Amino acid sequence: MMSSKARGPGAKSAQPSETSLDLRALQRTPGFMLRLAQLKFFEGFYEEFAALGLTPATYAIFAIIRDNPGVPPSSLASVLRLRLPNLIKILNELQSSGFIKRNRSKADRRAVELMLTPKGAKLIQDGARLTEPYNRKMLAPLSESEQRMLLELLNRMLPF
Repeated sequence: MMSSKARGPGAKSAQPSETSLDLRALQRTPGFMLRLAQLKFFEGFYEEFAALGLTPATYAIFAIIRDNPGVPPSSLASVLRLRLPNLIKILNELQSSGFIKRNRSKADRRAVELMLTPKGAKLIQDGARLTEPYNRKMLAPLSESEQRMLLELLNRMLPF
């Protein structure tokens, strides 16, 4: 059997390429298209935000804590659709790295409130500076009004 390199230039593979597959049925499936869009955005995110060490999950955690100081971990887990034990693991890493702190609630001593440290506030500030150019790049195929419409439709589908 010959390797693909040995077949010579222009030789066709026995397997159909991605571009020759008929995907029309899936292209009319919102869940499938949203999943592919999510993967595209995550791949782009890792490229753009890698230098800061932010992942999509940690960026979201930092942004929520920044905008909601004192948020309890359970609310964070609920909004981000993360299982609480998985979130706690991430929060432990962020705390040991000096990005967040946990405080006992003054109202309910059993409850924990999350706060950014100055180091965490700087990291999300640096990440926020990359956000607009990143979104502009990722949404470039759409006009500005289409971009606004996309966000409006997604927010209508996913009310918080």
